[in-house]
Amino acid sequence: MIGVCPQFDILWDALSGQEHLHLFASIKGLPPALIKEVVEKSLAEVKLTDAARMRAGSYSGGMKRRLSVAIALIGEPKLVILDEPTTGMDPITRRHVWDIIEDAKKGRAIILTTHSMEEADILSDRIGIMAKGRLRCIGTSIRLKSKFGTGFIANVSFSGGTNGSPEREDSLSTSQPEALKQFFKSRLDVMPKEENKSFLTYIIPHDKEKLLTDFFAELQARDMEFGISDIQLGLTTLEEVFLNIARQAELEDVAEGSSATLTLNTGLSLQIPVGARFVKIPGTESAENPIGTMVEVYWEQDDSGTLCISGHSQDMPIPAHIQLRDPPTATSGRNILGRQKQNHGIVIDPAQITGATS
Repeated sequence: MIGVCPQFDILWDALSGQEHLHLFASIKGLPPALIKEVVEKSLAEVKLTDAARMRAGSYSGGMKRRLSVAIALIGEPKLVILDEPTTGMDPITRRHVWDIIEDAKKGRAIILTTHSMEEADILSDRIGIMAKGRLRCIGTSIRLKSKFGTGFIANVSFSGGTNGSPEREDSLSTSQPEALKQFFKSRLDVMPKEENKSFLTYIIPHDKEKLLTDFFAELQARDMEFGISDIQLGLTTLEEVFLNIARQAELEDVAEGSSATLTLNTGLSLQIPVGARFVKIPGTESAENPIGTMVEVYWEQDDSGTLCISGHSQDMPIPAHIQLRDPPTATSGRNILGRQKQNHGIVIDPAQITGATS
């Protein structure tokens, strides 16, 4: 049995909330003797007890959404599909419905679609992000933040005021943040993303992770020197992950069909599609690496927003399970005009690489 809460409420204006639930409980095959009790419980869970006998046509948008959620969950279905279930709800009611969904997860699978990153982060065990009509990634919240986020967020707050003179307080309010900024710069090579007299906010890249234990131990030991009252460290938000993925999808969409030149450390130049991440180097097959070797290509945007190559990794063996696409027909040599033909890199599906390492 499946329970569904569609994006747009499918309700009968002439029926009350109680009658809706009674009808769907009957359709789902609940024993008649239990229907009244189950309906009353469902109404109470979504806070519609007082409006149980009111016609659904007189419900507000939030009340209709709550009734739709109750209809989806009634009868204990093993699979529940919720499409934007909390649209139109006030914050208090939304939190209450989140609690209902959280409790309903036990013993069943729930597929929830939402534009709220907060909702996805709180409720989901696994999160999939779609952009440009394609499923771009799937995983736990922590994994997605680690893989697609920009790094760690560090918030440093300063002590409010001093016991000295106003001149002393003003001097400290200027010197302490500057000293702290120099400390972050010298240790982690980062500058604040946001700053004012009360706090500094830093984005620390993932590649600095190994330095963080010693860094924050020293920072905490020198908190009096810097005038620090509080230090908070966390991963980037799921919203930022979504924006990064959506931005990359937009770039790939714009760049589709265009190519760029990748120059390897050996001096070999390859033509590759813009946005390609893993590329096989032609002619690198050997007994040790029968499929050949590949590089990971790094991309960035220039000042005009154009996607361009910023570098590439060292050569690495292509895993044995990788299935390669058919290579382009153009190869090295000379064309009929005597000009050197271009070498083309063979693009490897990133899902095959990341799937092997996850």
